[in-house]
Amino acid sequence: MRCASCGTELLPGKQFCHVCGTRAVQACPNCGVTVSPGMRFCADCGFQLIPDAPATAPPANAPALAAGNGDRLERLSRHIPNELAQKILASKGSIAGERKLVTVLFCDLVGSTAIAERLDPEEYHELLERYLELAFAEIYRFDGIVNQLAGDGMMALFGAPVAHEDAPHRAIRAALAIRDALTRFNEQGQMAARLAGRALRARVGIHTGPVVVGTVGNDFKMDYSAIGDTTNLAARLQALAQPGTVLISEATHRLVRGFFEVQPAGTFEVKGKSQPVAVYEVQRLSGVTSPMAIAQARGMTPFVGRGEELAQLIACYERLSGSLAQVVAIVGEAGSGKSRLVYEFKQQLGGEDVVFFESRCSSLTQTQPHSPWVHMLRQYFGLTAGESPECACDKIQSKLAPLDLPPAVYTNLCHLLSLHGDAAPEESEDEIRRHVFEAVAHFMGAVSKSAPVVIVIEDLHWIDDASREMLELAVTQIRSVRVMLLVSHRPDFQPSWRPQAAFTLLNLRPLTDHTTAEIIRAVAGGALPPELEHTIQLRAEGNPFFAEELTRALVEEGYVVRTNGHVRLTRPAEQIRIPGSVEEVLGARVDRLGPHAKRVIQVAAVLGRQFRREQVEQLLSDEGIDIASQLEELERRGVIHRKSVHSADEYRFGESLTQEVAYEGLLLRERRQLHDRIGRILEAEHGGSPSEHAALLAHHFSRSDSHEKAVDALIRAGRHAEQVPSYRSAVELYRRAWDLANAALVETTEPATQTRLRRAAINAAVAFCRMTVIYSGTETADSEQVAVHAQELAESTGDPQDMASLYTYHGMIILGGARERFGEGLALVERGAEVAARAGLTAATMNITRAVAWGYMVDGQFARSLGSFEQLLAGLEQSGDAAKLSDIYLGSLSMRTAIHLYGDDLAASQTAATRTYELAVRASNRTIQSMNAGHLALVHLVRAEYADAKRWADRSLEIAEAIGNLAAVRTGAITALASRIELGEPVAVSRYLDQIEQRFTALGDLALKIHVAIDAYLMVGELKRARRLAEQAFAHAGGRLREAISATALGDVMRRLGPEHWDESQQWYDRAVTTARAIGSQSTLAIATLGAAELAAARGDHALAVAHADMARTLLRDLGAARYEARAERLLATLHAGATATA
Repeated sequence: MRCASCGTELLPGKQFCHVCGTRAVQACPNCGVTVSPGMRFCADCGFQLIPDAPATAPPANAPALAAGNGDRLERLSRHIPNELAQKILASKGSIAGERKLVTVLFCDLVGSTAIAERLDPEEYHELLERYLELAFAEIYRFDGIVNQLAGDGMMALFGAPVAHEDAPHRAIRAALAIRDALTRFNEQGQMAARLAGRALRARVGIHTGPVVVGTVGNDFKMDYSAIGDTTNLAARLQALAQPGTVLISEATHRLVRGFFEVQPAGTFEVKGKSQPVAVYEVQRLSGVTSPMAIAQARGMTPFVGRGEELAQLIACYERLSGSLAQVVAIVGEAGSGKSRLVYEFKQQLGGEDVVFFESRCSSLTQTQPHSPWVHMLRQYFGLTAGESPECACDKIQSKLAPLDLPPAVYTNLCHLLSLHGDAAPEESEDEIRRHVFEAVAHFMGAVSKSAPVVIVIEDLHWIDDASREMLELAVTQIRSVRVMLLVSHRPDFQPSWRPQAAFTLLNLRPLTDHTTAEIIRAVAGGALPPELEHTIQLRAEGNPFFAEELTRALVEEGYVVRTNGHVRLTRPAEQIRIPGSVEEVLGARVDRLGPHAKRVIQVAAVLGRQFRREQVEQLLSDEGIDIASQLEELERRGVIHRKSVHSADEYRFGESLTQEVAYEGLLLRERRQLHDRIGRILEAEHGGSPSEHAALLAHHFSRSDSHEKAVDALIRAGRHAEQVPSYRSAVELYRRAWDLANAALVETTEPATQTRLRRAAINAAVAFCRMTVIYSGTETADSEQVAVHAQELAESTGDPQDMASLYTYHGMIILGGARERFGEGLALVERGAEVAARAGLTAATMNITRAVAWGYMVDGQFARSLGSFEQLLAGLEQSGDAAKLSDIYLGSLSMRTAIHLYGDDLAASQTAATRTYELAVRASNRTIQSMNAGHLALVHLVRAEYADAKRWADRSLEIAEAIGNLAAVRTGAITALASRIELGEPVAVSRYLDQIEQRFTALGDLALKIHVAIDAYLMVGELKRARRLAEQAFAHAGGRLREAISATALGDVMRRLGPEHWDESQQWYDRAVTTARAIGSQSTLAIATLGAAELAAARGDHALAVAHADMARTLLRDLGAARYEARAERLLATLHAGATATA
């Protein structure tokens, strides 16, 4: 049996390695029971501890020179350390057929051909063997496995089959160790002479990415399939590396930055990559050993949400003054802020006379006995790497001398630190352990007499056995000393101590959304759009590390771009991937589960965030897994929780990101199969909310290969979302149904299936286009593309209902898009009305009439538009829609209210909006409630009734946000902001501006209110954003009324930009005035004239300014537009005051 740490063959019957001191007693990797050296199988679970020799092992006397690469790999793999072999064997069954994030290392020997020419073949073979043994040993030391060997080149994998949270770190440390080992190898006298000046040097390339893991053979070689460029990029980096250097990719660098000293090595073109690849050269370890040190160097995020726990730590420390020893355990999941809390505690004690002994456990030191104790003592005594034992012992003696300790303390501390200046007597293992503990205890106690002592040991979940024994002994012994033992660990670590001192347990709970938002904004450099912040908060679930890494990934990978104070997403939020730093932590957690527990959690992940036990049992019925016991184990580990105390068989994942990582580990094919099976199970179930059931069916079938079921389920889920209403969800569901049906239609050749899919595709397109018009949240080009394609399908079937609907919605999409295409859009809507009328489709005709009449209104044809609506409403009363308060009736009333508002009849608009709102409340129609609350807010704002405007705006905004009506959100945000400014109240300006600017390319609905929005922007000093918004609104201002209003807003912006823009400002005002006169819009004429008056005043043209202002005041007074009338009065007063002063 070999030592798990250094690989030395252990002496029979001995409990420790005679070379490095590592304990030989180990735990079964499957069940955790302690096993003794030499045991081939675990006596508790039957797990095979020592692998069988390969059946095809070559005979011992086989000539070495005849060995090929495969034989050599097999032979070298036999030297794998036993502990690593056990880990690999434990993972064999649980990782086969999985997607894994791994770090790939490619290494080859430079100049081997030239060296081979100088040496005898046998000598060269011996040299090559020694090099390979050296490289393999370093790779194994960091838990990597060599997967391919070709001559003097090799490929190694880190992170699979043995999972680690720090696989990139291990790969780089292995590469550096190979480089350093080769340097030492070259310096050996005999070898230097044989190489005759040609040193052996390797070049290494490293990249982190996904692979599909296969099976692990008896030679520990793992089958795999690369995903994308994972292995190709690593190989390319190796080829680019200079002799003796290590190159890493950008993906790897992001995961290790700060822990290594690196230099940018430029960018390189790599085959298959559209953009040049950034490359870094690793030079050495940085000396930084903790994530907190990295965080300090990078810039700390705010310390939030842990004030209570920090206060408890301080209180525990203060109790030391009475010689009351304290033991404190900080418990929290990975990333919950344990290290940050310890750091802040130390900062609080910065002015105190206190002695800190600090260390942290690491997965890299789990096999090194007493690692944290050794580290903290070496740090205290000032020992450095490479110094002689004599020098180190002198340092220890000088530190111990003032403490007046027995000589045995010095002897045993030197033994603990592997400094055997004084030979230790022959003692039993128990005696050595007791003497070492007593030495540390005496030493710490002596130090505590002069100052309080705080011993910090972080990450106990990675503690080595010897250190754990000493720690548990310490906890039971310390009593009346000024010593505080502060430890941290994850919840699944189960300490077995029984403290005699005061014990405090601090469980770190998730942060609130508010505190999480502070972290997000600190990393992002400012506030993000509310929708995006909410998405990050949902995924981070109060974990500060996850929130920080998710946000940092968004910024660094270009998802978020900040320009001119405006933040935008470059890709949909749904495409945001889990950062590699988070995936490594959670992936390793999942991989540490037993094979059955891991299988259960992966299948449960497909079911969703919440699941029931019987569902898992159905899906795994033929796999022989005790589901109940595995769920109990997962619950014990904190991976899942019971949904509530009353639901014994319902569970939920503790973290959504854990569910995502478990889900992503499954192969795509298996995911699709499981989703299909789950969909069919759900189809057979009844009860519960119909909308939730429809959404679940849509979720699962859309991720399966049952395309027809998927399309049907998505459309039904979309209809339920409309009824809520949740417009954004409905749009997304209908769009997915369209995409899926359209793709399936292209693939199928069976006529009956084609007919069904064509019908489904048209239904999905009609629904999607209708919701796009209502929601106003999608880009015109995207929506129009669907409409055009669906029109072709509808025309091929000849169905007049479909054609009328698609012509109409296509036209309305264009009406909200590019200004110059307004006529084309209105013509399409009119064509839809003609098709419906010709086919006798009464309901469709009335519905499309609304769209036509609205088109007339935004073009300034107020009488024609109002006449159409009056006629439509009369027809709806006759049809019974008025009595039923149907959607089309209430919608028509709401649109007529808008015609009164923009047609300059404020009184009629207020009366109509009030009545329509009341009817909408009776009908529980929140869409119409939000729209009419918005109308009332605008009416009160124009009348300078700001308190009422604020009240109605807040009501409109509240409803609009709840249902996801983007157009109503904008209207509510505009009036809510403007009314608060007029009232002189403190305003969260960024909140409202972000709401106004959501989906910046879909602003057709905004043009009618743009002058109100621009007023608010200018009042809060957002001139640049005002210009951008006004220009965007004008670009979408189809129809003469919208064009005139947008031109007025642009005139205001250009006037405020300064004298160099005043000519342009005048042109915009002239355009607005001309258009307003042509359509008879008195309010637009008055406001544009008022703007022209303010421009004339700025230019010093007093007479023109007075004339314009006086005309505007008269028009505004007649309209009852008190807000703008007051503005005209202020301007006239200023002009008259100036004239008087001049006179």
